[in-house]
Amino acid sequence: MNVRDWCAEIDEEIILADGFEDAFVGVAERCGMGPVAVYDREKCIEAITKQQAKHNVSYEEAAEHFDFNVIGAYVGERTPLFVTRKE
Repeated sequence: MNVRDWCAEIDEEIILADGFEDAFVGVAERCGMGPVAVYDREKCIEAITKQQAKHNVSYEEAAEHFDFNVIGAYVGERTPLFVTRKE
């Protein structure tokens, strides 16, 4: 089952971040709020470097793009979360 279908079974209002399917971790819930999609930050940055390989985007450039354009994009209280994993 793909990520979109899996999330729809939980709650059809979950907002997904396009292009980061391989970085999807799961769904988080908070008291009094609807569930949100959760992604692995490092895997998202890796996805950007792969998506932009033809433009020779460095890790640092991909991280800057991610921080500004992905983390910085608030789309309401269902905005996805991006987790930095403890090593």
